[in-house]
Amino acid sequence: MSRAKPADTRQGHNSSIPKHRPSQLPIVVPDPPSELNAYGRNLWQCIWEAGRSAYSDKTDFQAIARYCSLSQRRQELLKIIDEEGMITTGSTGQLVSHPACKLVDQIEGRLSPLEDRLGLNLESRLRLGISAAQHETKLSAFLNRGGN
Repeated sequence: MSRAKPADTRQGHNSSIPKHRPSQLPIVVPDPPSELNAYGRNLWQCIWEAGRSAYSDKTDFQAIARYCSLSQRRQELLKIIDEEGMITTGSTGQLVSHPACKLVDQIEGRLSPLEDRLGLNLESRLRLGISAAQHETKLSAFLNRGGN
């Protein structure tokens, strides 16, 4: 039976994770889908700029469009919940959770896998080999200020 070699004597690849090197060329952001409102268009711009050369308009357009559209719907539903409250009166007079709360939960369940695929969280950036500092700048600023 063989024993594991000490780390300092191992040979071979350090990592099979691809390294993302942001392009120094200006970013050409594709036009956003027409159904996006100001919030969605701003998120669209931030994601493409934050991803730099990690995204391709030929292969990632639909995934980013879906992410922005779902985020936009989530934002609109959260405004409704903020105005009307999380609890409402049901058909027989009982207190129930606002229907928009269930929709927000469903949307958030669909956003999470997209965030992983697009490298929008720390773990997925590390797995994709994208530098966190480069990727977070504009996108995190946008999300931290509430998207406005």
